[in-house]
Amino acid sequence: MSSEVFFTRSTDCGSGSMRALLSGFALRDDDGTGLYAVKIHAGEHGNTRFVPPSSVNSVVRALDLPPDRTFLTDTTVLYRGRRLTAPAYLHHAFEHGFGLPATPPFIVADGLRGTDEIPVKLPSCCEGTTARIARLISEADRMTVISHFKGHLLTGFGGAIKNLGMGCASRGGKLYQHSSVKPVVRPKKCVSCGLCAAHCPAGAISLEVGPAFISDALCIGCGECIQRCPEGAAGVDWNQDQGVFVRRMVEYAIAVVSVTRIDVFVNFVTKVSGDCDCQEDQDGLLVDDIGILASKDPVALDQACLDLVTASESAGESPVAGAGPGVDKFRAFRPDVDGTLQLETAQMLGLGSREYTLTEV
Repeated sequence: MSSEVFFTRSTDCGSGSMRALLSGFALRDDDGTGLYAVKIHAGEHGNTRFVPPSSVNSVVRALDLPPDRTFLTDTTVLYRGRRLTAPAYLHHAFEHGFGLPATPPFIVADGLRGTDEIPVKLPSCCEGTTARIARLISEADRMTVISHFKGHLLTGFGGAIKNLGMGCASRGGKLYQHSSVKPVVRPKKCVSCGLCAAHCPAGAISLEVGPAFISDALCIGCGECIQRCPEGAAGVDWNQDQGVFVRRMVEYAIAVVSVTRIDVFVNFVTKVSGDCDCQEDQDGLLVDDIGILASKDPVALDQACLDLVTASESAGESPVAGAGPGVDKFRAFRPDVDGTLQLETAQMLGLGSREYTLTEV
């Protein structure tokens, strides 16, 4: 069945375009007691491409969410950095402009150390039996999911599906998803610089003799070494790992929608880089800004975003320069990673439909 996806080319959130885009999703049945979560990603230190506070505020206003019962939220992460614990993340989010008085209050969804969670039983179509979801996500009466559509080193691209499955999981849930993805070191590329070992949160990497060595027993699969390696020596054997990782992420997304009523998914197809917002700004943008899309269906939404990026010319000074209309820019940037696998898996498991009708407003 085809799902509705709405699209505006305007990225000026103060122009009235956001209200036009979200007019069909505005709050109309509030009973005066509901608590409204707005799932965001506040970006990593050194990253400027995340959806900014002004745009998040524009979504909140366009949906007519009650100011005294609306909050922004996200979860802690596995790797070292400014989002490892709730206090650190609160400081970091404030530095990036999120939290009172600039926006609705920002609350970390999985507690002080990422362990505040609830078990959610998965349906029979899933290979897993239980998902470990951040408690606050389940306690919210309703949720809006705001995602930045961009590349990702493990999934090809990240949008609404990834923001649900990975972004709403507790630390234990993230660890379960990542545990199928074990980085490997390509000895011929490794220069033994030690950056991977210095940033490994599990202490799983050693450099006693020759190239870096990753202990499979200690590795938590977070991918921090892949992000840090300047030589491209750390990577993943996708022939073995990608399918399992993607399926677990999609199953977690299914768990989230089973415990939380989601009013709308909003994807910003702006500042589209090949890497995710968990990294510092690195390469240039893949394409120029395309616009903002919204839907009730996260699968249709991500598919529509991917199609628009594919149909676009590559940006000036793009790392995929020469990749014209019809070329998957994310696959061109990271040839070994198939981003469509998450869409295929999500449709197969019933999270949504890849078929959609696109209405421009």
